[in-house]
Amino acid sequence: MARTISFELTDKVVVVTGAGRGIGKSIALIAAEYGADLALGSRNVAEIEEVAAECRALGRRAEAWSLDVSKVASIRAFVDKTLETFGRIDVLVNNAGYNTPKPALEYTEEEFDYISDVNFKGAFFMSTMVAQSMIERGIEGSIITISSQVGVVGGPLRSIYSAAKGAVGQFTRSLAAEWAPHKITVNAVAPTFTRTPLLEAAIKNPSFAKNLEKVPMGRIAEPEEIAGAVIYLASPAARMVTGQILCVDGGFTAV
Repeated sequence: MARTISFELTDKVVVVTGAGRGIGKSIALIAAEYGADLALGSRNVAEIEEVAAECRALGRRAEAWSLDVSKVASIRAFVDKTLETFGRIDVLVNNAGYNTPKPALEYTEEEFDYISDVNFKGAFFMSTMVAQSMIERGIEGSIITISSQVGVVGGPLRSIYSAAKGAVGQFTRSLAAEWAPHKITVNAVAPTFTRTPLLEAAIKNPSFAKNLEKVPMGRIAEPEEIAGAVIYLASPAARMVTGQILCVDGGFTAV
């Protein structure tokens, strides 16, 4: 066994969903800096085209295609296109997410379905379709899903989102055990409040904004800090890490 610890992703094909902004954009750019080629997915193709161009400027191959993770047919088309273009997928980062913070008594069935579909169903079917490609090609891959601190401990105004992210934690553990014989690692990263457009919209609600005071480190996270955890889990340094939820939460879940 090599003694050198490596975080390099040179020539690995990395898929990032929801890659047009915030955490997803940071993951894509830092993965490119570490040598990865990128397949980027989002409903907003114009945004991910810009991110892909930045990755290419770093000397990496990068493609951007439409992806709606709430629809299984869209997931299938995206995975097929990635395999057709790159020939393989080494790392999947399920980053796409959605939430509408509000009291539980006010949610509609349509809101329940959409929040669940994006955060839970989409991540599950992205994972299974990519894992199938890894198993068929004998790839010792990595699957990483962006969860949330409230998927670990829950939180007011986020009942559906918390439940969906809690489900992410459970399928992470289950799939890790199921796919370990194929040498596929499955992990999740649970961020605290992170500087993203989604957070900026959420904190306009004064009731939600009060939650920021609960972070022991006394600040919100930067997208790059979440990306660092993802790069670790995707790298050779983490090949014995699987079935874990890595909280990058400034101590939120510790108190």
